[in-house]
Amino acid sequence: MGLTSDDLASGLSMLVLWLLIAGLIVAFSIARARRHGSTTLALDVTRNASYAFVLLAGAGAVMFGISTLSSPSVSLDGTTSSWVVDQQDSVTPLAHGGVVDDVPFGPRLVIYLGTLLGIAASAAIAWAIYNATRRAGEREPFHRSVSKTFGVVAFVVMVGAVVGELLKQIGMTLAARSLEWPAGLEPPFELSIPLWPFAVAVGLFALSAIFRYGARLQNETEQLRHETDGLI
Repeated sequence: MGLTSDDLASGLSMLVLWLLIAGLIVAFSIARARRHGSTTLALDVTRNASYAFVLLAGAGAVMFGISTLSSPSVSLDGTTSSWVVDQQDSVTPLAHGGVVDDVPFGPRLVIYLGTLLGIAASAAIAWAIYNATRRAGEREPFHRSVSKTFGVVAFVVMVGAVVGELLKQIGMTLAARSLEWPAGLEPPFELSIPLWPFAVAVGLFALSAIFRYGARLQNETEQLRHETDGLI
């Protein structure tokens, strides 16, 4: 999940829009925290920002689904786009600047599913952060759900991001191959597996273990306090 644009001006406009949204979330969180006399300003800002990200990710998934599944045009990216642009003189003029027209529904569906998995992986991380900050704000930083959520999200990120990227590459290749290429000339499929999901998953697993250990220490401390109170 990221911001992509073929034009510098539109790319900068999207960046400014995202920064404005982030600024509004931070300003709203600070104003609300001060109004309620909150002493956990950082937690409030992080909780609201992560929750807003989940909502924006959901809205983005719906909008991208509508635009991808309803329009027969597909904007290629990565190595597939470069290959098609280099070879577009050899194909029926349906590819211009990496954009392929009249793409069948199947490849567009595969591209959407891959993108959806990538969005879900990003939203899952935001949801884990939201759950942790919410529990901390409720004075239950080591609640059982925190460690469980981090563990589940680690699997979601590792599988969702990798499989999602693979599906996108397959969909892009199928879209490019839907053009009328001369005999013997066909867009190749190049596999590229991102490594960052594995690094993020390791970090999330570590957080899960840390919070689980913290919950055990908290339970032991409470049990010891109850036993000590019984002796007094």
